[in-house]
Amino acid sequence: MSFKQIFIKTKSYLSYKNNSMSVKNEFTETLVSLDDIDIVLVENQQTTITSALLSNMAKVNISVIFVDNKYHPSAISMGLYKNSRTAKIQKAQIVTKKPQLNRLWQNIIYSKILNQADILKRVKDGDYLYSLLKRVTSGDKKNIEALAASYYFRKLFGEDFYRNNSKDNRNIALNYGYSIIRSSIARHIIAYGLNPSFGIWHSSELNSFNLADDFIEPFRPIVDYYVLNNISKENPISSQNKQELVGLLYCKVINSQNQQTLVNEAIKNLVASYQSFCLKKRDDIELFVLIK
Repeated sequence: MSFKQIFIKTKSYLSYKNNSMSVKNEFTETLVSLDDIDIVLVENQQTTITSALLSNMAKVNISVIFVDNKYHPSAISMGLYKNSRTAKIQKAQIVTKKPQLNRLWQNIIYSKILNQADILKRVKDGDYLYSLLKRVTSGDKKNIEALAASYYFRKLFGEDFYRNNSKDNRNIALNYGYSIIRSSIARHIIAYGLNPSFGIWHSSELNSFNLADDFIEPFRPIVDYYVLNNISKENPISSQNKQELVGLLYCKVINSQNQQTLVNEAIKNLVASYQSFCLKKRDDIELFVLIK
């Protein structure tokens, strides 16, 4: 597994040379083997990147994330359907029955609320969220997710916190962290031949990544806990904060075999299990829990 995350912070020229990415700026040229790269995050909007480099990074499943003038992730470059069974997989995905999808959504929301409760337990009292778990039904028809989220964010960040406050730097950091994890999920969805626009619960015709927005839910508390401990309402997020938010992909969680694994590996296992679910090779999807 690759572990290098490359951050392009100054005006640079990125090109392809001998299975490597060349990073050339005013002073130096650095070569980084594509075999050692997981993610490239381009923060400088004056940077130039060649199509040859993008094409070769796509072939080896390297994500390139572009940041806008407000330093928010705004676009991602990834390879298109290299899976040899793409047509078969997507046909199976399309015909999966609604009751089956409702059961999967129940499991996803249960996992999300459990992880929220575990996070809240670290700093306050998570008993209320634990009590909500038994109320999560097929398809979460009672919308327990929203009830849990309202309580969770107020207890975690304070009674005056609300998610749509764009002036609160904690929200900016949350959105940044979520975008990084969403990008990783999207990359694995493509790699496993699934159609990212066909969600389990999310179904917007304007969203090309409904499935990624389904899968991200249990991972959100990982970002929340980092923001709680490292970001304040008033101070803008730093370059180091951004690197650490990307680094959350490599923190440890517990998989369904009760073994420690990395978040990025948990993402891969979740997506792979959903592919197998659609192909009727298994009856559930692989989720995870946080380390206590």
